[in-house]
Amino acid sequence: MKQLPKLVLCDIDGTIVNSSWDMTPAVRELFMKLHDKGVWTGIASGRPVDDISFHIRKWNLPFDFDILVGLNGCEVVNRITGTQTLTHTLRGDQLRMAVDVMRRQGFDFIPFVYQGDRILAEDITEVIRTSALKSGKTPVKASLDQICQDNAKIMLRTQNEEETARMEAYIAAHPIEGIKGFRTQATLLEFAHPEISKAVPLPQIAADLGISLSQVMACGDTTNDNEMLQTAGIGVCLANGTPDTKACADFVTDLDCDHDGLAVFFHEQYPQL
Repeated sequence: MKQLPKLVLCDIDGTIVNSSWDMTPAVRELFMKLHDKGVWTGIASGRPVDDISFHIRKWNLPFDFDILVGLNGCEVVNRITGTQTLTHTLRGDQLRMAVDVMRRQGFDFIPFVYQGDRILAEDITEVIRTSALKSGKTPVKASLDQICQDNAKIMLRTQNEEETARMEAYIAAHPIEGIKGFRTQATLLEFAHPEISKAVPLPQIAADLGISLSQVMACGDTTNDNEMLQTAGIGVCLANGTPDTKACADFVTDLDCDHDGLAVFFHEQYPQL
């Protein structure tokens, strides 16, 4: 019988919650079973750790996740060791440079950042209100100068997938020195430190837990998960994932996040659950 991983680290949107942002009963039961079997569980997200914690409370699990990786790897909370770190932040002028470069190309987007319990956005549209609702933060209209202060990242929200794809293609062909652009949702492009990814803290997390990377499973669905899936011993992409992420994965689930894809995958791979 295949041995369970020691740590299962999962993205949120499109991975462990469905398109209505809910954790289904089957996925909730999966985490309960992993916990009961002594498997450490964690969340790895582009969201800050306080935002991740907001989501976790809604899932009403009777235990805490052991590892929280926020801001695409900049923030790490390890509840096993009782440690918390923040690395790879950017200066405000670097964030402003990313916005200016993309604006000069004529791309249509709304820049915004997380700042404590607020989302600072250049314009408060319905899609920004939705982002705020999903994160438990207050949307606040702000100038670009207010938005572009020292931070771990800046996000550019577009109106459609096609614009995001065009922006992503431009960044791939014309990298901006000192900053990395990547897609995290169908209508969201983010800019962060060029050396950061959800994979960066994995070796230290594994070392702190006394396990090898081969005993870590990472689960995700889109571009900002790619390096994490490649670095972990087992990389799993949901059926609803983007083509580049599926190509990085060791496994692609048969079902998507709206049909309990991760839960079904685990029960097929690990019948002891």
